[in-house]
Amino acid sequence: MTNVLSIAQRQDQLVADYVATTEFKQVFIHELFGFDEPLKGFEDATQIPAEAHPLTPTLDPDYVFNPSLVRRALLSMAARESIMLVGDKGTGKSSFVQQLMARLNRPLLTINAGPGVDESYLLGCKTIEDGSVKNVDGMLSYAVRNGIPVLIDELCTLRPGVLVSINDILQGDNLITLKHHGIDPSIDPKSILDMDGTMSIVRHPAFRLFATDNTGGKSQKDGRFGGVNTQNSAVRSRFTSFKVTFMAPDREVLALGKASDSQLGEDTIKSMIELGFRFRAAFEQGEAFDNLSFRELKRWAKKTALYGDINEAFVDAIYTNLEAGDQILAETLFETVFGTELELTEEYSTSAGDMLDAFIGASNSAAA
Repeated sequence: MTNVLSIAQRQDQLVADYVATTEFKQVFIHELFGFDEPLKGFEDATQIPAEAHPLTPTLDPDYVFNPSLVRRALLSMAARESIMLVGDKGTGKSSFVQQLMARLNRPLLTINAGPGVDESYLLGCKTIEDGSVKNVDGMLSYAVRNGIPVLIDELCTLRPGVLVSINDILQGDNLITLKHHGIDPSIDPKSILDMDGTMSIVRHPAFRLFATDNTGGKSQKDGRFGGVNTQNSAVRSRFTSFKVTFMAPDREVLALGKASDSQLGEDTIKSMIELGFRFRAAFEQGEAFDNLSFRELKRWAKKTALYGDINEAFVDAIYTNLEAGDQILAETLFETVFGTELELTEEYSTSAGDMLDAFIGASNSAAA
């Protein structure tokens, strides 16, 4: 048989096609991500696409990056490793990946994991079209084939067996075999890659896989994260995993100021951040059921600018979502930080008994 390309040759052709159809520009990584000093390993200029892809996430110019995390993520991406970001709620795991791709002008497909995401959703299946059987890609196999990075959000809500089925993708295999395809026994093995319907996919060199999770796939007893599954240890071992924590207070002050469009005073923003860290410290010491995420602080800041009232904004953005015990803690911390009691909205000061008394009184007055 002649003119049969090897996997390496096919990947070289994919790279050549990508380079031929993409315009590039030279950038310095530290400038691209807003750092003052060059990152180790990225002192020289780097090529990235000159324009954003239609699937590139929307760039947030105010996003604050962690230099160490950016450096390690970029090096791991260069090594074509699967990357998992592990951390508490609201630490910015998903937004980190989105803004990383936005800065690099790279596309990103996000798969929101859950019990309904199965192997056929990820890798495809057989279907009927015009009376004939047709093989179609899933979200993940399509991305592998076409070189589109993928983010699987909340990985541990997937059933464990689903992740086992994509081990070849997780570990970076150059040839991915789709399980739903059959093979005609008369086919020459050298022709498998050229089969109609492509039962085997040559991994596009531009493909990358990211995942986020609160637990890292590990067994845990934290009641805050219901509906998650412990993942196979062999699956977890195929990821490079980064711990994502809350930003340092000074960085949260900067990020919160930008998120509120500088409509709040610096002292107000610092007080919000102080309350958030006091709550987190209480959580670490077992004095709170839940943590307070930057996502919630950002919502509080935005609603304060919207409402013009820091109390109402706190109640709607944070307080009402808390467990009863944590609500008591929140009131205490609010008074500690702001020097005044939290003024709850009227819904919290009106009971059914009060409304019943008022209703009966109004009825009696009308009858008299």
